[in-house]
Amino acid sequence: MQTTHSDVFALKNSGLDAFLYANVGTELNGSALTILSMIARVGRDPWAEAARWATLPRAGAIESLAQSIGDMPLTPSALAETHAIAVRLVQLLPATTPGALQSGAAKLEAPSAPGRLPIVMLYAAMALGIALSALLTPKPTQAVVAPTDRPMAVPGASVPAPAPFVNDERVTGLTAAPSGPRAK
Repeated sequence: MQTTHSDVFALKNSGLDAFLYANVGTELNGSALTILSMIARVGRDPWAEAARWATLPRAGAIESLAQSIGDMPLTPSALAETHAIAVRLVQLLPATTPGALQSGAAKLEAPSAPGRLPIVMLYAAMALGIALSALLTPKPTQAVVAPTDRPMAVPGASVPAPAPFVNDERVTGLTAAPSGPRAK
């Protein structure tokens, strides 16, 4: 069995850990805030964002990081020093060539998932099988019972004889002759 190695976790070993786990400041609730938590809170990938900041010129990285820090619920003293905190933290970014981290960030943003295809195919086959089974399963038929004009026979009861059919001149077709003494 051949296994493939993915570069999905390449940025986690790229020297960005010191930067990502660095303390930004103290939050209003008293807990410490790291860059990794700060980036994740705004819905971005921490390693990809750190790689992007590492490729920016230092002034651009400081400005972008200071803006992100200013959006966090930090203590007033930490918010007053966002620029100084950003300067300190940008120094932790690795000095790399722009292409090295950008290619790794691009790989991280769109990882391939070859292991998911068999699972998706299995679920699709199961859904198709269920649908075909529902279509091809014969439906139970109900016996059709024709209604009768005859009263139901009750054991021990006398059943009157059915009225004979006669040809009536006024109506085409057969009708039942009235029973009893009133017949003409």
